[in-house]
Amino acid sequence: MNVQFRDTLIIDGQKIEGDQKSVTLPFSHLSVRAIIIRREDGAILGALHRPGGKYALPGGAIDDGEKAEETLLRELDEEGIKLIQSDGKWRERLGVNYFQGYNELCLWYLFLVDGVEINNSEELLHVKWISQDEDLWYPNNRKNSLLICKHIFLTWSAVNIPKT
Repeated sequence: MNVQFRDTLIIDGQKIEGDQKSVTLPFSHLSVRAIIIRREDGAILGALHRPGGKYALPGGAIDDGEKAEETLLRELDEEGIKLIQSDGKWRERLGVNYFQGYNELCLWYLFLVDGVEINNSEELLHVKWISQDEDLWYPNNRKNSLLICKHIFLTWSAVNIPKT
């Protein structure tokens, strides 16, 4: 995958635009996912896309010319997921994961919510709150989600992320 980007620095809150650059990346596509955590009990929202499958984090592939944050909001809308009482700081909570099975680089944003409202969607078969000790996920999703949560919040007792 060949990607073009503009170097951007942020110094003391001031955005400084740099040069246009191009790089060939060692993966075939880029996607975004939402780690949606319910404040009440620390459960993580899982999305089931096909019969007999495992749960995944909501989200999807970034379209050409689309920003990662725009993609994530579009995907949540397409999947019929409306967040209830999100704290709005999700843009600051970013983790990165590489999934070798799909040769995919994934940007994972963490949301804290009181709940979700689920509307009908052709993309999802089922949506479920999954406790942190359950493993109903695609391979390594549970482990990687919890590692990203720990990385973002080094001390996180409110959602009971287990210490490993």
